[in-house]
Amino acid sequence: MYLLVLFFPLIGAVLTGCFGRKIGERGAGILTSSCLVFSLSYSFLIAIEVLFNSTTTYLKLWKWFDSGLFVVFFGFQFDGLVVIMLFVVFIVSTLVHIFSIAYMRGDPHVPRFMTYLSLFTFLMVLLVTSDNFLQLFIGWEGVGLCSYLLINFWLTRLEANRAAIKAMLVNRIGDIGLLLAMFLLWDLFGSLDFSTIFNSIFFSNQIFFICLFLFFGVMGKSAQLGLHTWLPDAMEGPTPVSALIHAATMVTAGVFLLIRASPLFDVVPLILIIISIVGVLTVFIAGTIGLVQNDLKKIIAYSTCSQLGYMVVACGLSHYAISLFHLMNHAFFKALLFLSAGSLIHAVIDEQDIRKMGGLLSFLPLTYVFFLIGSFSLMGFPFLTGFYSKDLILEFAFGQFYLIFVYWLGCFSVLLTIIYSIRLIYLVFLSNINLKRANIFFLKEGEFLFLIPLGILTLGSVFWGYLSKEIIWSFQIDVFSILSLKIKIFPILFCFIGLFGTIFFFFFFSSQIFGYPLQVIGSSVFSLYNFFGSAWQINFFFNFFFIKKIYKIGHLITNLTIDKGLLEVVGPRGVVQFFIFQTQKLSSLQSGLVFNYALVFFIGILFLIFAL
Repeated sequence: MYLLVLFFPLIGAVLTGCFGRKIGERGAGILTSSCLVFSLSYSFLIAIEVLFNSTTTYLKLWKWFDSGLFVVFFGFQFDGLVVIMLFVVFIVSTLVHIFSIAYMRGDPHVPRFMTYLSLFTFLMVLLVTSDNFLQLFIGWEGVGLCSYLLINFWLTRLEANRAAIKAMLVNRIGDIGLLLAMFLLWDLFGSLDFSTIFNSIFFSNQIFFICLFLFFGVMGKSAQLGLHTWLPDAMEGPTPVSALIHAATMVTAGVFLLIRASPLFDVVPLILIIISIVGVLTVFIAGTIGLVQNDLKKIIAYSTCSQLGYMVVACGLSHYAISLFHLMNHAFFKALLFLSAGSLIHAVIDEQDIRKMGGLLSFLPLTYVFFLIGSFSLMGFPFLTGFYSKDLILEFAFGQFYLIFVYWLGCFSVLLTIIYSIRLIYLVFLSNINLKRANIFFLKEGEFLFLIPLGILTLGSVFWGYLSKEIIWSFQIDVFSILSLKIKIFPILFCFIGLFGTIFFFFFFSSQIFGYPLQVIGSSVFSLYNFFGSAWQINFFFNFFFIKKIYKIGHLITNLTIDKGLLEVVGPRGVVQFFIFQTQKLSSLQSGLVFNYALVFFIGILFLIFAL
């Protein structure tokens, strides 16, 4: 049963990849979706066995590495953390597969797309079920590879090529940190198994650097400040890919690693402070950038960066259960938002600029409801799924008085989330129609395969937080009693004030302010708008100070001096030129004149006589 959970997605990927042309578009969708449904069913059975019996299952399959003292088994570990991650991965991936059947209909490469999706799911499951860092690293790199393939699925688009390469390179930078941490773990503990390491922890300077390098890897995978630039550009892939990456697989892998390696991080309080600061800065900066974006999917992408920041903040506060709770809740409303965006983009014939939409409420009422519920859950509106976990994180942040600014900056970021969410809903559904006349005639709600996943995710975005809150809150009752009622209520008040204030602004003042010329608005406001629109110039900073200099050094030294210089002189070109030169010298002896040949013959005969 345990191994079937892993192998069903792999079987679906292999069969679809090998026989995709035979089974066709419809067969590929049915086969991969059925395999995911079976895996989801088995994950429920595993959850019942592991959670209700409070047991952990270990499976050792075979000895993988055996070199001296370096011994690593290929094995799996199923505990409470793993079964929750399996539920999140499989529920979202199954719904994305079903949604993709309708979304990708007519594309000539649907079997390849379904193969990549199933392989992506398998590698994420391999990552979360691993019982050692080395096996986890295979899944870690595998989801990076699949993200490259899926972002670049429409490979004839230049922007998709660039976004895929950027995602791969930025993640490779973060992966260096994970590799260095693995080397230090082996040097310090002599093992890479989780159980061996976590039962042998002691404080040393190496532990500090191990945690620092691990967090550097988390920053790349979970798009934290500095290494977050790949995530918004990853929107160039098909929309179901965005839902899978943002809700259940790649970006959650970093947070999962933080939770899995929590015994290491708890030994080094300084690292936890760094994690909290980086997380809350990611929340704030991603929120400010999302305010001014006009691409529908990029707005939701920056909200993902912000929500990942909240999860990282919870880990920095040593409340890993709350981080996992928010990860689980976030999967529902973020998948709902992305798949709703996919349904909307499909309806308006691939238009993604929210300024060119407007007035779609009367044409797409169901999509509007899905967007509304997903956005309100994202805001943390009371009694929706996002409310139960986001407010918990903020309340526990207030309890850490040496990091009190984390609480206030996190609360202010709630206001930013409300503003860009209401702005998206207003410009897409409630403002005047700006859509092309030709597209209006084709506006209609998605088909049945669109509505099934969206309906299930809507139920999750409304009820899941309430249904699962007791599992988390039962461990936090004593801490809640410490907090004052004002601190608990303040994020809710902030939510309501921001919500009604933003709605009031957009309905009564937006036309007047947006209608003013830029000189009246003010150059400082316009400059701030451009600054946020350029993503705080972070891409420019990296390009100017690092990428261009590295490219210049690589071109002058690696390319011209070594590759085309030393290696070519000593290597293939040098050898070829040497033989050509010697051949030319030898060929000059053949003049074609008879008396020259006679002289050579005469000298040779004389040499032979004297030699004998």
